[in-house]
Amino acid sequence: MNDALTIVDKTAPVMPVAQFKSLDHAKACAELFAEAGVPAVEVTLRHTDAWQMVKLCRDLMPNARIGVGTVLNRRQMLRAVDEADFVISPGFSRELSMLAHKTLTTYIPGVATATEIMAAMAEEHRVFKLYPAEAIGGVTLLKSLTGPFPDAVFCPTGGISQANYHDYLALPNVHCVGGSWIVPSEEALAKDRKGYLAMLKSLYQRSL
Repeated sequence: MNDALTIVDKTAPVMPVAQFKSLDHAKACAELFAEAGVPAVEVTLRHTDAWQMVKLCRDLMPNARIGVGTVLNRRQMLRAVDEADFVISPGFSRELSMLAHKTLTTYIPGVATATEIMAAMAEEHRVFKLYPAEAIGGVTLLKSLTGPFPDAVFCPTGGISQANYHDYLALPNVHCVGGSWIVPSEEALAKDRKGYLAMLKSLYQRSL
């Protein structure tokens, strides 16, 4: 098991948030990510074949940490325990937190307010997914959370793009960001795989 802080630190600067459209799309992206040395990916449970996509990523990216995102309930959490390296949820759930502690599963809960951060910290969490980041205040909110929560670490996700992710990474309480813009569509990958490969290699090599 890796602790949540290790996951976000080794994922920096950007954790790909993958909402694959098909198994072929997942395979093509996993092969691209493996070649580029992408250290981790969050595969969201938003497709009927999502668990097969998780397995594809684990098989094709043996040196990376594969996480499951959009985990909402006990059933999904228990399956993720066996099939993923870490779990991310869009909000905080005490039930999921208790399951994570019991099974020694790395769990990064989502938060949007100070109240939710306090509730999660009471369950011994200190690494959070701020979601949906841009919609709830983004950089301004994160700056305001530094004072009351100096030990909290965030991976903001939602509305973050190539145009603004540097603004987030400049904050001391942000160790990485979650982004879907670095997950190419099947069409984009077919047109410019070399370009995406170069972009990803540059992004992660700079973080070493």
